[in-house]
This record gives sequence, C-alpha cells and structure tokens, in this order.
Amino acid sequence: MVKSKLKFLYLNVMIGLIIAVILSGCSGSKSTTTDSASSSQKQENPGNPQYGGVLKISSPIEPANLGLPPEQVGSGFVHMMTPVLETLGKFDEKGEMQPLLAEKWEMDPQAKTITYFLKKGIKFHDGTDFNAEAVKWNIELFQQAKRGEVDGIKSIDVVDESTVKINLADWNSSLNNALCFWIQMISPTAYEKNGKDWATTHPVGTGAFAFDSWERGVSIKYKKNKNYWQEGLPYLDGVEYKIIPDAMTASAAFQQREVDASFYLPVDRVLELEKNDQYKVVTLTTGLGNRENGLIPNSGNPDSPWANVKVREALAYAIDAKTIVEKVLKGGYEVTDQWGPMTGSSYNKDAKKYEFNPEKAKKLLAEAGYPKGFKTKLLSWPGLEHESLPPVYQSYLKEVGIDAEVVPVDTARMYDLIGTKWDGLMYFDVITSPDLPLYMERYLSKKAKLYVNIDHPEKVEELIKKGKAATDPETKQQANLDLQKAVFEENHMFFPLAVTTMPIVMYPNIQDSGFNETYGNVYSPEKTWLSK
Repeated sequence: MVKSKLKFLYLNVMIGLIIAVILSGCSGSKSTTTDSASSSQKQENPGNPQYGGVLKISSPIEPANLGLPPEQVGSGFVHMMTPVLETLGKFDEKGEMQPLLAEKWEMDPQAKTITYFLKKGIKFHDGTDFNAEAVKWNIELFQQAKRGEVDGIKSIDVVDESTVKINLADWNSSLNNALCFWIQMISPTAYEKNGKDWATTHPVGTGAFAFDSWERGVSIKYKKNKNYWQEGLPYLDGVEYKIIPDAMTASAAFQQREVDASFYLPVDRVLELEKNDQYKVVTLTTGLGNRENGLIPNSGNPDSPWANVKVREALAYAIDAKTIVEKVLKGGYEVTDQWGPMTGSSYNKDAKKYEFNPEKAKKLLAEAGYPKGFKTKLLSWPGLEHESLPPVYQSYLKEVGIDAEVVPVDTARMYDLIGTKWDGLMYFDVITSPDLPLYMERYLSKKAKLYVNIDHPEKVEELIKKGKAATDPETKQQANLDLQKAVFEENHMFFPLAVTTMPIVMYPNIQDSGFNETYGNVYSPEKTWLSK
C-alpha cells in the first residue's frame, strides 16, 4: 500500500511539473540519444565471440501468450518470442527481407504465386522436422485466426518436402514481408499433441533457445538449444526476461546489474542513464518498425461525438505535439502527423498540415453541433510514460471544451478493448513501417483485429487494396502517399503525435545483438554474446 501511494504521489508530481513546463513556455532542448560509453568501455574490439552467460533483459510488459503467434495481438512482444520462435525471413538494415528459415523465394506477380525453398535439416525443439508441411500448417493457423496478414491466399501447395507454393487470389506485394515477419514457426506436432491452451504457454520452435519457464509477472526464461541448426551458435547459455512494470524499479535493477539491458524505459529515465559513461544507449535510426503514439477515437460508434469527422478534425488542431515532444518527452522522440517519421520514404509532404490552433478547434466543434464541447474518456496504458502523457492531452482538450476523463487500464484489459470496443479516446501505440498497405491493414482496415472500433472509409480500403496489388515500386509508392492523405487529411482516423527511436539501455559488453540495427523489436539472440 505504501509503495502504491508513493507511486501515485510521484506520478502526480511529475504530471504537475509537465503541465507547468508546457504552460510556462520555458525553452527545452531536444536530445539525441547516442552511445554514451567511453572509448575504453565501448569494447569496440572485444576479440572473438565467447561462449557462456545468460542475457537478462527487463521489460515493463509481457505477452498474453508466448507460443501461439496468431493470437499475439501486438508486435511489441515479438522480441520476447524471438529466442525460441523463428521466421522464414528477417529484415536487414535497409528494410529488405532476407532469408532465414527459407533458403530463398521466388515471387511471380503474373502467376500470382510466391514459392519458398526451405533450408533442409532443421528440427523443432521437440525433434520433429521443419518442412513444407509445417510451413503450410503454420500459415493455415493464421488463416483460421482470420489474420489480415494472410488475407488473399487462395491455396497452399506442398511441392516437395522443402518447397511450398502460395497461390493468391490477387497479387499482394506486401505478402512476402507479412509471412516472413509475422508467422513465427511453431511445431504442429507439439500443438496437436498438447492443445491450444498448452501451446500459449509452451513455445516450441526452431530457435537458438528452447523454452524453460514462465512465471507470469516475474520472468520468462529460455535455455540454450544444443541442437540448433546454425553450426556453432548460440553463444549464450540462456536468455531471461524480467517483467518489471515500474520504471524506477526497472532503472534500479539495471543500475544494480540485475539485468543487462532494459526495454521500453520512459525517456526521462533513458536520458538520466545516458549521462553515465558505464552504460550504452542504442536507438533505432533506420526508421523501420518505429513505435508511434498518439490518440485514436471510437469513430465507429455512431452515437459517439467522435463519429463526426469535424470533431475529429478539431482534435487535430487541439493538441500541441511539438511542445509535448520538446518539453515533455525531451529526446528519443520526433514529431509526426502521419504514419511513420516525417523523414520516412512514405511521408506525404503535400498532405495538409494541422498546426496547433485551439480557436480553430473550437470553431469546428461548434460547426459539428458541440459549441459547449462534450464529455469523453481517455484510456491510458500502464507505465510511467503512458500514465503521464494522457493528463497533458487532457489539459489541452479542456482548453477547447472537451472534458476528458483519464481512465488507467491495465495491459490485459487494454488489449481486450483494442480487439473489441472502447469508449472515447484511447492512447494509441503501434509499430510503423514504410509498407503502409501491410501495416495499415493490420490496424485501420475492416479486416483488422486491432482497433476495430473505428470508422472504415471505403477509400482507405481501396487504397490498401491498390497498394497490395502493385507490381512496381512507383505504383506502390503512390498508394502509400494517397493513403497518408486519406487517413490523416480527409478522414482523421487517428492522431499520431510522436515517433520514438525506441532507445534501449544496455551494458557495453553485450556484443552482436542486433538491437535497433535493422527493424524495431527485432534482434539476433543466436549471435549475441557477452564479453568478459
């Protein structure tokens, strides 16, 4: 109880300071997170890879399941399943998909097929073969779950033991990336023998590490797979995730060397730790798989004020994203008003910009029939950063007449609401990518299983379809640009405010991990090693 009261007091003090800083107009500086270790401690030449040790990582969140990818609703947990579950391919630093479990693939837009040629001799942790039948079974598992990533697959042919051909109803330029990223391969035999419920808590894959234990709310442990298919790997004896929801506790655990790396720490903690040259801060600079946050209204509810597009447009003018990024987040974030960073290849520079303008917001609300505003709810994610930002949004909304009640919701309940319905505004946190048809379909289409309680304009549906059907880069890029305009200028489907560089704090003896080198939430546990 005492700990709870102290946390509540701390949050209120932080919130008060944040709002005071905004209202005072004090100048703030934007910090660029960098590798802060001194040259002697960076260990730039640590020598040859060494065997042994357990990599320990802290995370404030944990997945609802570990071994059933079709039921995994968020991409923020992908890295927590990566030690044990692998995929057909993996993104490189240019955002291009490269083979992993697959030897290669051939894409034929005219024939509407993608053929995968698999590496041979790979086994699941239960000793069964990874082969074409297993790939087909895993894809069909996603189809049974009605996942949008596999939409449009007409049939799957097992050509031979190591060759599988995907036949499409229509060509889909995004499908290869979807199949190679989202479908983490699990053992069909283990699933069918033990059942769905067992599989959610017992991942059986082909990865460098095998599942050891999962104590909910405490830790997830993986042990070395001695029969891993990549010769000489892995170097580590194990990987352990420690679940530490409280940011101050997680920071203390890192400083006391109880963990080697910390994921998802609030920016203020990252900036504080960055000052110490014993630590290393690694940021995502590729622009691939960034986390983007903002607000998303329940526009799909016809009885909600947010169903009115003018009310949603008013929200675009009501909040000063630039001030929030500069004076609240203070580093590790960049302002954005579209899907992905403003420097990204799919950003539409010709789309309308919505500068902070409370008077314009009030005028739009009056035109929509709300001259005195209205009451709504603002659902907040757990975690210090998530808990402190919604009250700041609340203060801006109040200035234009929108009385928003901040409602803290725990992670499990939030994911339940994301997949069903919610009331009012929700704090929006997603992974972005330049492949808009793939990712917008996951979140913003009628087929999405996430954020389902929103309006689905037909134009957006058509543009997603057009982008997927593109057979050349120019057509797909135009679809990307048109999507940005349709989603954010014409329909105001949600309100992105900031893109994070996803800083990870770690000790510099962690080598070759691949953290933040290619795509957000992707790393290489099989190649990671700890220098002595």
